[in-house]
Amino acid sequence: MAGRLLPNLTNPLDRPAAVVPFPVARRGGRPAKLPEADLRAAVEEGLKDPEIAERFGCSRQYVYLQRKRHGLLRPKGPRRSKSRFAPKVATDRAVTMPPVDHPALAEDRTLYPATVTGVDGLLNVLVAGANHWKIGGEIRKGRWAGFPVYALTLEERATCPASCRHWRSCFGNHMHFAKRIRHGEALEDRLAHEVAILQSRHPRGFAVRLHVLGDFYSERYVALWASLIACFPALHVFGFTARIDGRRDPVARALVQLTLAHWDRFALRFSNAPVDECSTVTVEHPRQVPADAVLCPQQTGKTESCSTCALCWQSRRRIAFLQH
Repeated sequence: MAGRLLPNLTNPLDRPAAVVPFPVARRGGRPAKLPEADLRAAVEEGLKDPEIAERFGCSRQYVYLQRKRHGLLRPKGPRRSKSRFAPKVATDRAVTMPPVDHPALAEDRTLYPATVTGVDGLLNVLVAGANHWKIGGEIRKGRWAGFPVYALTLEERATCPASCRHWRSCFGNHMHFAKRIRHGEALEDRLAHEVAILQSRHPRGFAVRLHVLGDFYSERYVALWASLIACFPALHVFGFTARIDGRRDPVARALVQLTLAHWDRFALRFSNAPVDECSTVTVEHPRQVPADAVLCPQQTGKTESCSTCALCWQSRRRIAFLQH
């Protein structure tokens, strides 16, 4: 990783981006016949439908129908993560993008302005992770095991840098009903109050996911989280930011410094940054995952949620995410 460490975001090397070949799609047609004996052996081996489909060159739907036909349905056991919702995967979800001339893109706002709300009248802005299918309510592995998880959702684009690679393809485009908290001083005052309460409620530790939507919008806001990390030892943060230009963006520079100083409690990843540690890379297909990155296990169904994975804060290794 020489030359591509996190401090380089404040003085990055100028190098061309690697060109990744786009996968060649298979031709359609009638699915290959899947013998019952082979299917039964694969199910007993513990393979999931996508893995069986890849092994025998057929679709996941065909595998499911054949399992149903032969009575090879898997029992539905209890979910491991404390979430109100069943887990989902990104491999079967389409990316949603508004037209290029959509007003939200020019006005730096969400597609759903009616979902943006101030802190007045809200019981809390840090919402239990159990309310989000991908996050989960309690961390089940790693050095943060046992910590309850809370999440903060801001308004996408309004708090994000226009340089974000997903300015148009933001996954917030899917989230029609998410409650987005309006950013500003009122939010910052409320956060300080709520973190103090959570410190007394969970003195052993708790985690905050920043941000389900939105980003760090000012130096003052970054300084708030730095002070909260310093004042409340139970607070642990994980999340992502599109602010990666540490040479020209003072917010990015402050985030790099905070992450380097407190990675054990402030595990922030820099999205699509030209470094090999504490970063992410977005791909359109699993075949595009770089050799030095690991594909998000939750997106491919290998684990239920962030709470049952822990990769984002356990390792500094670059993580690849399917565009979703």
